[in-house]
Amino acid sequence: MKRTLTVTIALLALASCSVEQRLAETAAEVEQLFAEARAWEQLPLRTISWHQAISMIYNNNHELKKIDLNIERCERDGLSIYTDMIPGVSYYGYLTKSINDLAKQYSTDDITSNINVTFNLPTITNIPYRVYAAHASTFAAIKSREAKERELMSKLYMNARKRELTVRLRELEASAPDVKEQDRMLAVSKQRTEDAAFWKTMSELLGDSTARWQILPESLPRVKWSYYEKKLSTLDTLTVYRFAIQLEQARMSQYNVAIQYLPTINSNIYSPSLFSSTGGTYQGTFLDGEQTKLNLNVSYTLDTKLSNWNSYQDSKAKYEMAQREVSVAVMDHKQKLMQLQQSVHDYNSWRSYMHKRLDYTQQMPVSTADEHISRDKAIFDMKKELISQEIASVESEAAVVLEYGLPE
Repeated sequence: MKRTLTVTIALLALASCSVEQRLAETAAEVEQLFAEARAWEQLPLRTISWHQAISMIYNNNHELKKIDLNIERCERDGLSIYTDMIPGVSYYGYLTKSINDLAKQYSTDDITSNINVTFNLPTITNIPYRVYAAHASTFAAIKSREAKERELMSKLYMNARKRELTVRLRELEASAPDVKEQDRMLAVSKQRTEDAAFWKTMSELLGDSTARWQILPESLPRVKWSYYEKKLSTLDTLTVYRFAIQLEQARMSQYNVAIQYLPTINSNIYSPSLFSSTGGTYQGTFLDGEQTKLNLNVSYTLDTKLSNWNSYQDSKAKYEMAQREVSVAVMDHKQKLMQLQQSVHDYNSWRSYMHKRLDYTQQMPVSTADEHISRDKAIFDMKKELISQEIASVESEAAVVLEYGLPE
């Protein structure tokens, strides 16, 4: 009752305002938000651990919140199958008064009221399908959240690792002996652009734009390829469910058509008003077993026009098409995993070779100043190339995190 009164007052207040007035107030709020907004450089710098960042994603990320709403909606849809069977109660009140008597005193004789109870039972033959469909939708939504969590974890890992390596690369480039002033200015401009993109990505992932967030490098997990080598030859459970859900959705469209061949069984309970008061003439409860009627009907329609048959054939063809699409997608997925495995193998081989070459160059004796400068330049170039290629390889690391997650 209190909630209904609050909603009524709010609606009356809204109706009393003009459109221009409401939009002017909303526009003022937007302008205030703009005035309070600050550039990234003005926000405080806050460093958190990897686990704190993951916790913030799970609690604040906008994409996860949208999926949570979808899960709640699916659960409510499943519950509604049973709540539809709860009797509905409604109240109707009437006031009857002549125009000439409107200013006179009112009495209960002028008021007529009824309280009705409505029993509506859903089609019995559809209940099993509705229950299964509701459970399937909820399950798919939950798996969708798990997949999104892993996707966001992969993005967080990739951005944090690239940030760590980018800082190292900047420090190395700043130590170069022959940096020109114009190159230094360009580097500062590039750094500002990269920083703004990083802060924006982090704020979106963490669901918090009140600070410049960065993750403590020491807390970052490290991808160990020895852990993933065997996994790359198998499908992860989440990937298996993704393909299975795709097939099940196509199969359920067949079931939805197939149940049209079942007889329709409807039932409802009819009764007079539970309570009635008519202008003081009579009042009381009228619901009793004698006047309450149970209606149950069974109907069956032959598909003489073959409309259900045609729909079933269409859904069957779509399911067979979905099977072929999943088969191709699984093969393509396996090919991508094999390419990822080969790419990682090639990178590790190159990295091992470069480290040996770097060690050899650092230990190489020099006898002249020119040889010393040449060796230092070669060492600088190799270190820069190692960091640059490691930044590129982070995408491969993020790919396996997306596919299999991180070890517990």
